[in-house]
Amino acid sequence: MKNKDAQYFFRKLPLKLLVLFILFLALGYLCGVIVHELFGEQDDVLDKTTSEFIVRNMQTDQLTRIMRIITFFASAEFLTVAYILLVLWFWLIKRNNLFAMHVAAIVITSFLLTTFFKNVFQRVRPLDPLIEPLKNYSFPSGHASLGFIFYGLLSYLIWRSNIRAVYKYIIAGLFILFSLLVGFSRIYLRIHHTSDVIAGFCQGLVWLSISIWFLERRSRDSSSQ
Repeated sequence: MKNKDAQYFFRKLPLKLLVLFILFLALGYLCGVIVHELFGEQDDVLDKTTSEFIVRNMQTDQLTRIMRIITFFASAEFLTVAYILLVLWFWLIKRNNLFAMHVAAIVITSFLLTTFFKNVFQRVRPLDPLIEPLKNYSFPSGHASLGFIFYGLLSYLIWRSNIRAVYKYIIAGLFILFSLLVGFSRIYLRIHHTSDVIAGFCQGLVWLSISIWFLERRSRDSSSQ
């Protein structure tokens, strides 16, 4: 009887919620593996291999300058201004106070979540960065998680717009690719280990998915009232 009840429960779940649940489990498992390898087994082969490959095959003065520019677009300074403008856009231009509050909630919770995990794991950053070193902890990467959430949110807003579908694919795809490039810039500049960035992407994707699901649900509830 219990098996039948469980089967009935999963059949009744909305498809988006079921996909979100599976995604959450998969990314949670991946993060668990990373944490176990890094902090349990003290295995940093991936980090060392990636760093050595970049130094030997990619690092140049010109590319370093480019990466410094790219990494700025997920910095706290940039994201603070960008999110304020986004909230003001929905609040003053679109007259959608509910959506404006939700966007503000996403950025605040994302920042708090990243700060919480950094203080839990307290991983030291790489010792020889190519830019000014940071004093906070390394794991997970805030640039990777917060950048992915921001550009993923922009992709979602583009997808909700009325522009042609082909442009939605192109613009949303470029936003996501740029967020991945931001993560790579952190590895290249030796501000983060590779595993920091992977964990940051996992955290960002999970939280973005939960946030979008909540936005969709609240939008449906508001339109039905």
